[in-house]
Amino acid sequence: MRITKAKLFVHDLQKMEQFYSELLGFVLLVSTEDYFTIAVGDSRMTFEKAPLSIKKQYHFALNIPSNLFQQAKNWVKERVALLHSEGQDEIYFEFLKAYSCYFYDPEGNIIEFISRQEVNQKHSSSSFSVEHVLNIGEINLTTDDILTVARKLKKLDIKSIENKDIQPDVLNFLGNYEDGANILLGPSERLWYFSSKKAIVSPICIEINEAVQLNMDEKGQLTIKPL
Repeated sequence: MRITKAKLFVHDLQKMEQFYSELLGFVLLVSTEDYFTIAVGDSRMTFEKAPLSIKKQYHFALNIPSNLFQQAKNWVKERVALLHSEGQDEIYFEFLKAYSCYFYDPEGNIIEFISRQEVNQKHSSSSFSVEHVLNIGEINLTTDDILTVARKLKKLDIKSIENKDIQPDVLNFLGNYEDGANILLGPSERLWYFSSKKAIVSPICIEINEAVQLNMDEKGQLTIKPL
């Protein structure tokens, strides 16, 4: 499974575009009054303007080379504040064999840099730049109808990373370990890692393998559209 595109909704389009394209330096592919799109390695991310009445909160992880985690952390710290948990600004996930660090964008979305030690390629550079971001490695689907959504995803062969039973009260990692990409399926009101923010059922559009589109609405209902 590859996460080839994602569309998130934002309230202040100008501020978000400045953050991603100017501060972080992602290549700006399209910019209109209603949305903008950036290149995130091999993936694409679109941020579309939405009215303030639409509540949303997103988490996504960006894969980075397996040998540049500390360099990436230093690069982030030169631009924004890293998030901390129990005095630490990074974490190692044993089940993913990955190091991660986290930071906020201007609307409180939680961005993660994830360096998967067995899956992500190495880079010959000894320093990190935004050009070294590989692709979207994780993105959330937040819903209070976990089991129904999980059944729909299973039909696309998107299953728990360790073939465990889906748990409706926790964060479930879906996808193949070897692909280095995961859909994070979890309920509302749970705290995000390294954050005091609680997950909110949020509209989102995710493209998988350039072949299928996952569309979640404001009520947490998922529809699937072949491309």
